[in-house]
Amino acid sequence: MTVSEDFEVMPCNWQSVCAFLACETQWRAVPMTLGQMAQVVTEVVWIGLDYVAVDVVLRRMGLGDAVFADLQVMERAALDVFAEAWV
Repeated sequence: MTVSEDFEVMPCNWQSVCAFLACETQWRAVPMTLGQMAQVVTEVVWIGLDYVAVDVVLRRMGLGDAVFADLQVMERAALDVFAEAWV
């Protein structure tokens, strides 16, 4: 499957999308090992964004609570997609 990296962003959402992309390295994840002996599989379980780091990003970008609320919506949507990949 080919995924396009281009997407349209409504102007009213531009700051929130830029903030979300600026936080791309601020995800919390933990390894989860399943199975026994020769059939061990290690997967990554995504916990969510590190809000302490997100706060730094938002402050450095001069953004406030409305953008943080938008990030939480995008975070939830991303976690849902990550969970689908886990199944």
